[in-house]
Amino acid sequence: MKKAILTLTFLFFIFQSFGQADSLITSLGNQSGEERVGTLHNIVISLWLNYPARAMEYGGEALSLSEEMGDSLLISKSLRFIAGVYYYKGDYDESLDYNQKALSIAISLADTSLINNGYNNIGLLYYNLGDYQTAFEYLLKGKALKEKIGETYGLATVINNIGLVFDRVKDYEEARSYFEEAFELAIEIQDLDSKLYAINNIGTTYLKENKLDSALIYFREGLKLADEIKNFNWGSVSMRGVGETLMLKGVGDSVQYFFQKSLNTSQSIDDKKGMAEAYFLMSKNALRKGTIDNAIYYLDNSDEWTRKIRLRQQLLDNLNLYSDIYAAKKDEEKEHEYLRKYIKLKDSLFQEVVSRNLHFIPLKLKEEEDRFTMASQQVEIKNQEIANRLFTFIIIVTIPLLVVMIILLRKNHKKNEKLQQNNEELRKTQKLLVTSEKMASLGVLAAGVGHEINNPLNFIKNGIEALAQKIQKDKSIDDEELKTYFKIINEGVDRATNIVKSLSHFSRKAAPDVVEHCNIHEIIENCLLILHSKIRNRVRIITDFTKEGVDLRGNEGRLHQAMINIIANAEQAIDEEGSIQITTKRLNKHVEICIEDDGEGIPEENLIKISDPFFTTKAPGEGTGLGLFITFSIIEEHNGHIDVKSNIDEGTKFIITLPL
Repeated sequence: MKKAILTLTFLFFIFQSFGQADSLITSLGNQSGEERVGTLHNIVISLWLNYPARAMEYGGEALSLSEEMGDSLLISKSLRFIAGVYYYKGDYDESLDYNQKALSIAISLADTSLINNGYNNIGLLYYNLGDYQTAFEYLLKGKALKEKIGETYGLATVINNIGLVFDRVKDYEEARSYFEEAFELAIEIQDLDSKLYAINNIGTTYLKENKLDSALIYFREGLKLADEIKNFNWGSVSMRGVGETLMLKGVGDSVQYFFQKSLNTSQSIDDKKGMAEAYFLMSKNALRKGTIDNAIYYLDNSDEWTRKIRLRQQLLDNLNLYSDIYAAKKDEEKEHEYLRKYIKLKDSLFQEVVSRNLHFIPLKLKEEEDRFTMASQQVEIKNQEIANRLFTFIIIVTIPLLVVMIILLRKNHKKNEKLQQNNEELRKTQKLLVTSEKMASLGVLAAGVGHEINNPLNFIKNGIEALAQKIQKDKSIDDEELKTYFKIINEGVDRATNIVKSLSHFSRKAAPDVVEHCNIHEIIENCLLILHSKIRNRVRIITDFTKEGVDLRGNEGRLHQAMINIIANAEQAIDEEGSIQITTKRLNKHVEICIEDDGEGIPEENLIKISDPFFTTKAPGEGTGLGLFITFSIIEEHNGHIDVKSNIDEGTKFIITLPL
């Protein structure tokens, strides 16, 4: 009976979509210009879920008409609607391209609403593409813009999406803090759909942490709210959550009921992603119960929907589950086949993300232009301040000209206010440039990690394949041979773990004023590990660390940034081959860190400028000139100082002194 009701509900939605679209299409007959474009946009919305091909036709007509009219605002909107069609088709790369074009036009128009939509849409697309760093940046921009203009509509959804990024990288506590923030905001603005979204997301974090009782409370609360507000989509998610939690708790009687109910609901609203996830969970449940044929049947259905809408993470999960199923079936050939497919897809997705990160570098020419504009404006402000003092002096000493000078001062005051406003804007630009420098550094880190982590992953892959082949060929392998293969695999895992652990020091979210326990030797070793791919086979690292205690209190994340800037500069100063020597020693209540390279050296006339903001000897577009400025600032914040000695063609020595 319930299934019949859901089917009727689905048919109602289909006929309603048809009715809406047909009515709008009929009204096109006598329309032209902006009115016709608006109607075309509404037709696209009514068709894009169930009839993407027809939606694309009307979206293309809207774009062509907007371009004929030369209306940039309508062009941006039309591009965004076409991007929406590609999104629902699961073609995220095309959707990203159209969204970026729409955002570019929106920025040129300074239309905050369209800019905000662009940030959020692009952030969600990068999330679906597995590029979580870029997704996080765009979503944060969207959140900041909404807060700046005081727009609460959709803000809870944006905050929820930010939480999804942390959930995907398994930082469940941070993810939950964003979901809880979205939950509170949704209650405040009475946005029940966003409240339900947050409830399910909170339940999911508890589920992944194996806190099953807490997860069950949230999913059941989500089911109740979904029923009250008739939100079938999120109600289906809540059903899957309850079913999966009960499955993990070992309460098997009602698990299949919840999965089947979720599947029926997703089918009734044509939620392809929901269908793929429901079939996947039904397959896992069947495997746990030992019904292998059912597990394969359900997983085949999940895989069919997954490939139609190109859900990359679900595709990975499916391949992994296929491998587990055939392992349970004792079919080693298929088990290893799916395991190889899993490893190959994971490697290709990782390489794709790294490649995309390397291209995500700010437009340096624009930064250079902003920098020069800032400098000229600051000179103009200083000149204006001098003029103000001069005018004041003239007023005091030349009483007969007082009236004339008052008039001039009034005019001058207005101009000065305008210049001060410009200066404030330029200060904001400077902050953005500092952020840009950090993002450029992250680009370098991404390249390093991409190179370094791929080797241990291949190490693991080769070990597994060798082990599989050995087992297949020789059924009488003794324990010592197995230990050798597992030692190879464990070594690769340890190497990958150490690299990721070192990288985590650079992504810590601690505020600049947070003080914590730091070990300067560990910080230097982490920096060398991250820069290993740029240093090895070219630069020899010589370390001579004191055995005395070198612990200090400071901000660990910022000290990492300072040290990696200095070591990276030393590496860049070495053209072909050379060495970098790093020594530490304790001097009473201070520690002295000496980083010395045998590179090209710094000319004497440049030596006094290296701590100035924006000073760089690199070609335009290759450096912002902020690296050493930030480094000197960080050391000063920690009550330390830096001395620099350099000779041309002999090398450079940075001596950093910090209080213990």
